[in-house]
This record gives sequence, structure tokens and C-alpha cells, in this order.
Amino acid sequence: MRIIETLTEGHHLRPDTRDHIVSLADEYQFLHPHIAFPDIHTAGGFDVVVGNPPWGRIKLQEKKWFAHRSPEIAAAPNKAARARLIDQLRTEEDPRLYQEFRAAKLHAERTSGLIRDSGRYPLSAKGDINTYQIFADLMRAAGRWAGMIVPSGIASDDQTKDFFNDLVETRSLVSLYDFENRKGLFPSVHRSYKFCLLTLTAQYRPSDAARFVFFAHHVGDIDDPEKNFSLTPEDLMLFNPNTRTAPTFRTRRDAEITTGIYRRVPVLIREGVPDGNPWGVSFQRMFDMANDSPLFRTRCQLEENGWVLEGNHFVQGDDRYLPLYVLAMVHQYDHRWATFENGKFRLVTEAEKQDPTFLAMPQYWVPADETNNRIGDERPYLLGWRDVARSTDARTFIMSPHPRAGVGNKLPQFVIDPDSLNNAVAITAAMNSLACDYITRQKLGGTTMNYFYVKQFAVVNPDLINRHLPFIEPRIVELCYTAWDMVRFATKYGCDGAPFRWDTRRRALIRAEVDALMFRLYGLDRPNVDYIMDTFDALKSDDTKRWGEYRTKRLVLERYDAMSQAACSGYPYQTGLNPPPS
Repeated sequence: MRIIETLTEGHHLRPDTRDHIVSLADEYQFLHPHIAFPDIHTAGGFDVVVGNPPWGRIKLQEKKWFAHRSPEIAAAPNKAARARLIDQLRTEEDPRLYQEFRAAKLHAERTSGLIRDSGRYPLSAKGDINTYQIFADLMRAAGRWAGMIVPSGIASDDQTKDFFNDLVETRSLVSLYDFENRKGLFPSVHRSYKFCLLTLTAQYRPSDAARFVFFAHHVGDIDDPEKNFSLTPEDLMLFNPNTRTAPTFRTRRDAEITTGIYRRVPVLIREGVPDGNPWGVSFQRMFDMANDSPLFRTRCQLEENGWVLEGNHFVQGDDRYLPLYVLAMVHQYDHRWATFENGKFRLVTEAEKQDPTFLAMPQYWVPADETNNRIGDERPYLLGWRDVARSTDARTFIMSPHPRAGVGNKLPQFVIDPDSLNNAVAITAAMNSLACDYITRQKLGGTTMNYFYVKQFAVVNPDLINRHLPFIEPRIVELCYTAWDMVRFATKYGCDGAPFRWDTRRRALIRAEVDALMFRLYGLDRPNVDYIMDTFDALKSDDTKRWGEYRTKRLVLERYDAMSQAACSGYPYQTGLNPPPS
């Protein structure tokens, strides 16, 4: 109220106008620090600003808003269905609830619009705005020093990259101590949530290097010499030249190994420089699971309208519906990871994978004409990666070739020049490797594998990796061509025979050979390979449960040693596969 009185003092306002201003100030919680604290503002700001700003998206989340008001609307299967139910409120069900919803949505839109258009937050009013972004920007500007508790995404998310980049360039970043809430430091926050203690300084007091700790669980971890390390702005430029966001090293040794890799190996795509995309790749987001949902059809819907299932396509005359692939359906070198059955996805069994005629079924199908328009005519198969990923899973970056089909937005696609298809198997081998996966885990701050992460992974230069194509290509083709629906993939690489039999033990040996080669191409010596393998805790646990040992590590190190011995002796490497790939 004091602020409103200051703003309106000396102005001849009609009482109703002033009352409207007061009402809006009360609704939107206006705060003008330079007016609320004029003496401090005149003196150059606060000496220190400390706080735990609110965390929350400004955009109205329909499912969350309706969760307690109308569980039926909250549980709608997709955005289109939810919109129909909301519209029914207006005309039939509950006009009062509809008006409450419209008012809440308008409030969020006006708040977001004010933040975006005011000009006060040019660095932080980006993307799907979260309130912590705006408060971090405000706190930084309000004092000589600032300390705050904010989500760790402030250093790694795409929507905060401009703000964090400015912190780096101006050397305003003093320290960032990242915590996992696993021990319940914030009891009301989910245990998987990550937050950080962020300390900033004024630009006229630059910090030469910032201190970092990641994945801390206790306050005492901040002082652990194995976790605590320093990075300069030049270091951050090396790891993430496009965004200058922070990597997420668990230990000092991780920082040292990754620094060495990035000094030897370029990022996949470096923006703004000549020849910054040596692989010649681009990305595609094909079908949006919310906005494109009116195009989707279920099996029941198609069968009720006379469509006939052939393989995993639906056919009616000359028309066709193609399966809609989603991330749950694929894994590394495996386009038949899961199939939709009885209302949910289940893993495909090994016996089913040994049948080359077995096809994974989707939850939805999409029109072939619409799909082909989005794919084009020159791509005989597709290459997608899982958008949802966790650094604590057995594997983090998960990519696989798969048949031409519709693809949901959570399975983004690599698009490779058809004249450079050899690049497809080479880049699949590189990016599915344990070496690249280790790098991925140092970069991923959340659970979404956004484009900006993928662009900044260190990926062996194609000129180097293509020298080893006679070794790589037959192995990748054997791993991926296990069913007849991938025959167009196989044909492109000169394989005209039947699909390869799914053999779990042989596949493990093939993958070990590819991983060992990639460790060598990334320039990693044996002690570091040994260490890196031990950072894959979930993979080690899965292997131990199934095989009674960390089989993946043993096989990879055996192949690495054999390759190293062959290189030293001058004799060709002898594969451990019988028969060898062909």
C-alpha cells in the first residue's frame, strides 16, 4: 500500500481508477524495490541480498489446477480431450468452475506478459518462465553480493542459459553448490529434486574462478576435497561453447577426465563458427503428443472403422496408418524394446526378439500421408534418441535406428544427409558408447535430453571415426537388423540376407568391441577406462544380478587390452567373435 501511495502521490486520479490500481497491486503483488527502499537504492543497493525465492511455473498447469477441482478433467488422456471437457464446463457442467479457470489462466498470462514485455528481465524472462529465474535476476541487481537457494537448473537449463552465460562472462559467479534432496534437506520437496546454493558478486568485483560442488547430500560435502573444484570462464567455454552452462561433475577426477576429453574431441555442433557441424546433422521433432493428438488413433478406433492390421500398420484400400513410435519403444540398438499391450507398454521378451517377424505395437497410429510429408522421401529409416534421461540409470543417452513411422516428440530424430548414410552408423556407435555416455552424465542437469545438451556432447570427429568404418559398420548393422521391418536399413549397408538372430551373449561381445574402440578414439587410457566403468552404478548392479559379475566391464576391458596389445605389436586386432561380423 505504501508503494501505491508513493506512485499516486501528486497525481489527480479518479477514486475508481485509484481503487483499480490498488486492487491490481493486491492481486499481482507489485513490488518496486527502488520505491520501497529509496535510500538503499540511492546508495547503490544492498550490501548483501540473501533469500530462498519462490519456485514455480507462471504458466497455468491445467492438470495441476484441476487435480482437486475436477479429477476427471485432470485425468484426461491428452490435451485435446482435456480441452473438450473444459469447454463442456462452460456450456453444460459447471459454468462457475469454468469462470474460475478462465480467471486463473488470464492472471497467469498477464503476469507472464508483464514479465516478458517490461524490459526489466532481458536475460531471465525466457521460455516457460519459472519465478525463481526472475527473483535470481532481481536479487543479483539489488546488491553487491547475493546468495540464494534456487533449482540447479539455473546453471544447466536452456531457458536460463542467457542469464548464466552473463554470470560467466562478467565473472559474477562465486560458487555453485548443488544438492540432491535425497536426504530430505527440504522435507516438503520431492527427494529427487536438485537445488543449489548460488553466490554472486557485483560485476566490479569479478571472480577469477568459481567453486563448484555437485550431487551433495549434506552441507559437509561442500568442504570435501574430492567433490570441490574450481572452473574458470574459459573452462566453461570448453565444455559448453554454445551455452556456457555448467557441467555437473560428481568428483574432481570427473572434472579432470572430462577436461582432457574436451581438449581432444570437438563438440557435435558448435554454433556460430565455420565448419562447426562436421557431422552435418540436424534435428527433427515430428509429432507433438499434445498438439497433434487429434491425428492419433487407437487400435479400437481403427478396427471399429474397418481398418485391417497388417504387421503393425493399419490398411484400408490404398490408405494406411503407421505406428507412432514413442521413447518407451526403443533402446540402444533395439527398436523392439517395448510393445503396447492391455493398456500399457511391456518389455519385449528375449524369445519374441528371436522371432524376426515379431513387431512392436504402439499405443497410437498416425496417417501415413501426414507422416511421410514430415519425413520426406529420402530417409529409408529413422534415427531417434530418448528425450527423457537420468544420469543415475544404467544408460543415459539412448539412441537407435528404427523403421519409418510416426514419432512422438519425446523421441527426437537425427536427420543425416542421405548421401552420407555411413555417418549414421558411425554416429550411432559413437553416441551409444560408454565413453560418450560418461560425458553425457557430466552435462545432464535434469531429466530432459534437450537439443542444446546433445549439440555440446564431445563426439569423435567423423574423419577419425570413418577410418574405422570397416570395423564399425558390420557390427552396428548386426546389432540393429534383427527383424524384417528394418530391411530397408540393412539394404542401405549392403546386407541383403535375413535379419540377424538375436543372441544376447554375442550382442554383449559386439558391443564390448565397439565400446573398447570408442574409448581408444576418445583418447582414454586404461586406468581412466577402469574408473569410468565403475561410475555406472546401475549398470554394475544390473549385471551383477543377472550374471553374478560386472560382465560389461570385464568384456570391455578384455577387448580394450586386446586392441592395445595389437596396436603395440603391429599385428591386426583379432576379434573375439565367432563367426566374425560380416
